[in-house]
Amino acid sequence: MKAKDGESMIAFSMMLDTPEDAESFEEIYNANKDIMYAHAYSILKDVPSAEDAVSDSFISLARNFSRTREMDSTHLRSYLVIIARNAAYKIYNKRKREVSTEDVFNDDNAPADKDFTLNTEKKELHKKLFDMIKTLEPKYGDIIMLKYYCGMKDKEIAASLDISLENVKVRSYRARLLLKKMLKEGGYCD
Repeated sequence: MKAKDGESMIAFSMMLDTPEDAESFEEIYNANKDIMYAHAYSILKDVPSAEDAVSDSFISLARNFSRTREMDSTHLRSYLVIIARNAAYKIYNKRKREVSTEDVFNDDNAPADKDFTLNTEKKELHKKLFDMIKTLEPKYGDIIMLKYYCGMKDKEIAASLDISLENVKVRSYRARLLLKKMLKEGGYCD
């Protein structure tokens, strides 16, 4: 990412209203790009895609920069990690759809009918669960995403979101209860 930083900052600066905003944005960029990259890379497992996710995240930040003025550095960092995570999942899901489509049309890789049905049902359940998580209140959905999709430990989540470890555990428990209820109502489990 180092070689692209100068070019990226020029592009991001053009999206901001004032030189002060550009200077503030550059400080935020330098302070947070590495942690955002680490989260994106943990999801995507390849450098170019992780860099794309971070760039997409900073574009989103630049477009909505006025919203961040009241945030302290801890809340801003949590916000940026969540943006990077969402950008990474967007890329991941797009890549997964492209690979899945290729697999379906390639006769050499065609699974047996029974396996195909089970895999399709499992993918549909995962997609439905992911969609359900996105409908949860952010205080619950973010915990689930950080814990189960980003692989963060409760202690890391607490530090990232600036909440107590106990609060992470309570929100995680409540989020799982809500998801279980939604799954039952949707007929996905007993």
